[in-house]
Amino acid sequence: MSFMLKEARETAAIVANQNVNAALALAESLKSQPPLGVVTVARGTSDHALGYLGYWLMHTRGMPVASLPPSLSSVLQTPWQVPGCLALAASQSGSPPDVIAMLQALQAGGAQTAALVNVVPSPLANACQHLLPVQAGEEKSVAATKSFVATVVLGLHLLAHWNDDCRLQEALKALPEKLEQAAHADWSAAVEVLKPRERLFVVGRGTGLPVAQEAALKCKETCQLQGEAFSAAEVRHGPMAIVHDGLPVLLFAPNDRYQADALQLAEQFAARGAQVLLASSEKVAGTVHLPLVDAGHEALQGLTAILSWYVAAAQLSEARGLNPDEPPYLQKVTQTV
Repeated sequence: MSFMLKEARETAAIVANQNVNAALALAESLKSQPPLGVVTVARGTSDHALGYLGYWLMHTRGMPVASLPPSLSSVLQTPWQVPGCLALAASQSGSPPDVIAMLQALQAGGAQTAALVNVVPSPLANACQHLLPVQAGEEKSVAATKSFVATVVLGLHLLAHWNDDCRLQEALKALPEKLEQAAHADWSAAVEVLKPRERLFVVGRGTGLPVAQEAALKCKETCQLQGEAFSAAEVRHGPMAIVHDGLPVLLFAPNDRYQADALQLAEQFAARGAQVLLASSEKVAGTVHLPLVDAGHEALQGLTAILSWYVAAAQLSEARGLNPDEPPYLQKVTQTV
């Protein structure tokens, strides 16, 4: 068994045992002095995690959230003026120089800083004012899996308590069982369809868009498959013109307020001749159904979806004769400036 598959299947236990006290403490602080806005700083999988959290934060708080390119500080030395803002960073390794430089520059510009970090102690953990330890444990596979889910879950604990959202708090307590089910969902049909392919559309909406981006990244990282992610809304504005003649489309359609539109899009893709892999509780004629575990709350649906995909991606990588733990030209810690 690959480390990637093993680590993905550890996710439920990681989430069940996660200490969220630091997130709750920051939530109490934010209740007494809410920020004017939030800016996020991360790369790759960590950026997708913050994109997920940012979408739910905007929805529940009505507060703008912007993802900032770290090179604005690490290379261009931008003089930030951000008093009253919260700067939220994330990193599995805790050591990316550009993310650290950006967070320090934002703090110098007046922002309050916090970081979701898996490796503690680390330079990023030392650079922030509020440390939120992710506690996913060591990841030996280059491709991050359990740390993505654990980062999002910790951030959702922060938001649930900041918002006094009892329903989300209860759903988070029940999440480990849902994740365990998702880690053993049968997505072998996706492996069979994608084994000989070279490219793939991945589609989601809402918090499902960063999930689609993360799924597409894993296609490239571990399977040498050109996965490209699109919003279910934006894909209609041009990109779907190239969807025909059996092009595979992985479409996330969980039980949320976007589901009806996503199912309609699945029908449209199928009618154009695409080979649609539909991750949903619902079935659509002419598509390949991938069973999706209902996470019990709209804010959590993307987490069971991406975990089922992580398992499938690890299996797909091996089916294509690759090693998902050691993708060519990649390493676990990427030092960008």
